[in-house]
Amino acid sequence: MKSSLARTGFEGPVEAYLRQRRQEGTPAVFDLGCGARKTEGAFGVDTVGLPGVDLVHDLTARPYPLPDGCADEVVLHHVIEHFADPLPLMEEVWRLTRSGGRVLIRTPHYSGPYAWIDPTHRRAFTSQSFHYFGENGYSYYTHARFRVAGVRLKYFMEEELWPGPQRAWGRAVQWVLDRHPTFSERYLCYLIGGIEELQVTLEAVKP
Repeated sequence: MKSSLARTGFEGPVEAYLRQRRQEGTPAVFDLGCGARKTEGAFGVDTVGLPGVDLVHDLTARPYPLPDGCADEVVLHHVIEHFADPLPLMEEVWRLTRSGGRVLIRTPHYSGPYAWIDPTHRRAFTSQSFHYFGENGYSYYTHARFRVAGVRLKYFMEEELWPGPQRAWGRAVQWVLDRHPTFSERYLCYLIGGIEELQVTLEAVKP
């Protein structure tokens, strides 16, 4: 999909960003729902024109004014939990991402205190949630296909905010989560006060 600006021959911010990244030989990164904390080097899209936002667009309005396959990487940091139905968002992410391109997701784990503390959160996720985009038998309700390249259960989302003794405890818990994620999610998560965050890496699968 070409933007209307591109069709008129005028280079808009998206086209300028993509041209610059090609000239530099660097990946094109799109940070959707970036807020005021955009990923360094990324093109930021958000509903509100905060500092660092390059394109103001409502992520519930599809299609996004971005070309097909334009992204080497898409960032969704604490975005997907704000959607009651995440499928349209993920379908747009799939459309934007080139084949083999990465999608980096950070979202609250269902067991943690941050899953429901924000009144704008609509849902939460587990370590198995993202296998429903082509890696199991229940993926028939969407055409978006991703390979799950990695999932990490993150005990403390911002470890540096905790005092020393809690950080030491957090590192011990994280050691267990990294080595036994299925056991930890099924049996331990509530005993340790909840897991704060899921960190997921997907790769777009296209014909």
